Amino acid sequence: MRQWLPILALCGLAAPALAQEPLNAEAFDALTRGKVMDTWSGGQIYGVEKFLPGGRSIWEDQRGCMYGTWKQVGEMICFSYEDDPSTPDCWTYFETEEGLSAQLDGNPEAAPIYLTPSAYTMTCNEYLGA
Repeated sequence: MRQWLPILALCGLAAPALAQEPLNAEAFDALTRGKVMDTWSGGQIYGVEKFLPGGRSIWEDQRGCMYGTWKQVGEMICFSYEDDPSTPDCWTYFETEEGLSAQLDGNPEAAPIYLTPSAYTMTCNEYLGA
């Protein structure tokens, strides 16, 4: 189904959700820790993120690498990155058959993004002893 995910996203169709409840921090961590995930929007990969222990992550896109942390705030998972740590990016995550879907700021009307397991080898260096 991975090859269909960009077509589904391009058509504005979401991948089937396995759970209707947003993921909490424990579930999000269990599904992402130690993994590199492609991030899709509008049928295109726009970045990859590696999830490390302790709520840490490394984001990589065409601009380069950013180190970040994440935590649960209400029903959302909020990421703070080194380029602007005072303005977190918050998402409501749901498990899907292919990975995760997310809505910015928990807005059900927002176009979802998708995270799927990646085969990409990140060029960023590890940090914080990970």
